Amino acid sequence: MGGKDVLIKAVLQAIPVYTMQCFLLPISLCHSLEQIMAKFWWRNNGTNKGIHWCAWTQLAKPKSMGGMGFRNLSQFNTALLAKQCWRLVTCSNCFLAQVLKGQILSRKDFMSTDLGSNPSYIWRSIWSARGLIEKGYGWHVGTGSRINIWNEPWLPGDGDGRVRTQGIDIYHTTVADLIDQSEKVWKLDILHELFEEDQVERICSIPITRGTYVDDIIWRLEGSGCYTVKSGYRLLQNVSPAIASHISGFFTAVWNVELPPKVRIIMWRVANNFLPTYDNLQRRRLVVSNICPFCDSPGEIVVHLMRDCALSNQQLAAFNLAPSHTVMVIYWSVWYSRNKLVHEGYKSSIYEKITFVNAFIREQDSICALKGTTRPSVISRWLAPPSPAIKINFDSAFNQQGSYAISGAIGRNSEGLIMAASAVPHSNVPDAFVAEALACQQAVQLAKDVGFSNVIIEGDSLTVIKKINAGSHDRSVIAPIIADIKELAKNFGAISFRFVRREANKAVHVLARECCSCQTPCYWLEEAPMEATTAAEVDIGGFCFSTND
Repeated sequence: MGGKDVLIKAVLQAIPVYTMQCFLLPISLCHSLEQIMAKFWWRNNGTNKGIHWCAWTQLAKPKSMGGMGFRNLSQFNTALLAKQCWRLVTCSNCFLAQVLKGQILSRKDFMSTDLGSNPSYIWRSIWSARGLIEKGYGWHVGTGSRINIWNEPWLPGDGDGRVRTQGIDIYHTTVADLIDQSEKVWKLDILHELFEEDQVERICSIPITRGTYVDDIIWRLEGSGCYTVKSGYRLLQNVSPAIASHISGFFTAVWNVELPPKVRIIMWRVANNFLPTYDNLQRRRLVVSNICPFCDSPGEIVVHLMRDCALSNQQLAAFNLAPSHTVMVIYWSVWYSRNKLVHEGYKSSIYEKITFVNAFIREQDSICALKGTTRPSVISRWLAPPSPAIKINFDSAFNQQGSYAISGAIGRNSEGLIMAASAVPHSNVPDAFVAEALACQQAVQLAKDVGFSNVIIEGDSLTVIKKINAGSHDRSVIAPIIADIKELAKNFGAISFRFVRREANKAVHVLARECCSCQTPCYWLEEAPMEATTAAEVDIGGFCFSTND
């Protein structure tokens, strides 16, 4: 069945995708296509018939939730059309938007327009997915002038992003009214007057840009802030990481094992009781007897066949305390031997079964060894910058329980000597991702304050470094911070941002941890706290010069 899995996903479900990007297919057509796929999945290759052990809705669940990861075509169709809606919302000057503005949208934006009278089939199709965008879109706070406090989704975190309050204050209508524009901080007195404490904490966790970052529409369900068909489809399926975590963990482990698909699919069928055992066939009135073909015990159920049967017990005992992938191979071997006995009359000995499992596992281990590639050697120590540049490493220490973070930065010259260091506390930090961006911002600010003109900024957060070096528009949660960093970077004669591994960022990591109890910003010139200085001296003992400018 492993080959069928590939054919369904790569061929059968891929054929209608091009059409579904522009047109809303009738639900009846989607169901007919799903029936064809279900028949292909369950049919016996010899007779072209088969038992449908579960409905398509079960097969269409994610693999982590006990399904096969096939698509619900109707929901996937909506998720694809929502991509066109997202283009109309975020790219108002694209060709599609220009055509629709001339015919339908007029002066209205997409989120406030209606279906209209006698709409075209294309417009009706696109408009049908607007509800999905409404569930997941939100606002990034820049100046706050475009965001209505009471109607728009702009709060971070779980929920729909809208504020909850007993009454609406007509004197404060936009988010800009809640920001002190001169100091670039939230007006805490107004926040506590209008909102509950939990909402005040969520609002204060929103970073405010020091520059002119404008309000931006984002997709709240993706870290990138951009809509993806995958996240839209997941929203339609109401799948979240918190749902049935124990089931999710089991099936995720099954599908992540390095074994052929046929073995993993058998394990999936065992876990869901989708095997044609005599007991299951008797329930469907297809056989009269349900005697186990191995041990002649009454009731050939999955649990008996895989665990309680004498022959299965002998195999499991021979591989006592075996890893999970070996147990899965044993289960597959048991089912294979059972079918050989039932359909061909051949009963293998326990020695043959154990030999078969051992040979199969050795073969898979050798294949995995061939797949593995030798990783290139990566320099895992701090490299001194070329003179006259100053290298500033940054890192953060994040306390999730208190939404508290310390951003650390250490600047060193071509001889490895500390030129400057800083440790700055931050409150209302939502996650470690934001904490790393704040640390990078603090490193650039430190270089500006001290007066360095030629700097190299290094950190172990690959995402932050990539976003700074990228030229594309950023909609992620750290977009305002990235905008501030790019604005600060204009003050230098030469500046570059580089990613390094954690091993090459030890000194500043120690600094951030050492200063976790700091309540106010701390700065040092030509020195640093003792533990961070010691870590920097270790770097000096083994550093080499960088050849990359």
